[in-house]
Amino acid sequence: MRTQTMKKIGFRIGLMAILLLMFIAESGVTRALDIVRIDIAFDQQVVTIGRTPLLRIEISSASGSPIRVTSLKCTTSDGHVLTSNSINPMPSTIPAETTSGVGVFRTQQLYRANAPGNAQVTCSFTGVDPILGQVAAVSSTVGVNVLSETRLYFDATSASKTATVGQMVYVIAKFGNRGSTPFTNVTITCTEFGRAFEFVSETTQPSTILPGQSGFVQYGFRAFQSGGTSLIACRLFATDTSSGKQVVLPTPNIVIPIK
Repeated sequence: MRTQTMKKIGFRIGLMAILLLMFIAESGVTRALDIVRIDIAFDQQVVTIGRTPLLRIEISSASGSPIRVTSLKCTTSDGHVLTSNSINPMPSTIPAETTSGVGVFRTQQLYRANAPGNAQVTCSFTGVDPILGQVAAVSSTVGVNVLSETRLYFDATSASKTATVGQMVYVIAKFGNRGSTPFTNVTITCTEFGRAFEFVSETTQPSTILPGQSGFVQYGFRAFQSGGTSLIACRLFATDTSSGKQVVLPTPNIVIPIK
């Protein structure tokens, strides 16, 4: 009887040891899967047909060793709405210990808006860690809403790529109407979100954009915060006289670092 009891105890201990090893192994795989992080973001969330939204991709690693890249790809939910070029540059190795932001690998993928609709993009990564073995990561999903408006066009640019404190920076918001329908109740806005520029001036806006008409509105901003970054977002609001519906056209954000 004593021998049978000891055998039962030994069996239970062995079973617990096996389960413990399985748990440790499973935990190791989880850590391996979580060792890499991939973050993505479009520079434009709302675009019109013909625009080229840019997907920015950042890959960071908590591993103490460089990770050899075996795959990096981004999948689009609707290839009819958005088509893509290749990821450029394509990484071959992710540096070690980049989670602090230093050494993070940055790349990008250019898309083109071809048809109205909403397309979602998700990116996935696989690689080989010399200690952990195969590692993987999946990004969150980001989307682009493609508008069907092709008559109105709108864009905003700045000749200044950087600025110094006290410097004036000018943004030119260009607009035009390729269609045969007038647009009324026109409002053009360029708003600074970085809290590093102060608004100074704005030229006269149109109230109506007639067929074939084009023009621009100029905005002036003054840099006042050293080391900051200005993010300027422009929008055009107008009413389609043929339908009475409001049209809202955004432009890509303008980013200007202040030295």
